[in-house]
Amino acid sequence: MRTANRTKPKTDFGIEVSIFCAQTGMTKRELAAGAGVKYSTLVEATTGRCAGHQLIPIARDFMQNYLKRAEG
Repeated sequence: MRTANRTKPKTDFGIEVSIFCAQTGMTKRELAAGAGVKYSTLVEATTGRCAGHQLIPIARDFMQNYLKRAEG
C-alpha cells in the first residue's frame, strides 16, 4: 500500500491534533484559540516546521481537559 506523498508530512503531534479535531468536531483555529496559542505556530508545530517545545504541552493539556469536561 502506498503512503500519501505530502509536501509537509504531519509529526506525531500533528496526527494527535488531527485525531482530536476529528473526534470533537473542533477546528484547528478553535483549538489554538482555546489553548491560547497562535494558530500559525500550532500549524507549524504539526508539520515540524518549528520546535513547539512550549506549545505542545499547552495544547495537549487543553485537549485532555476538554475531553474530560466532555465526558463528565
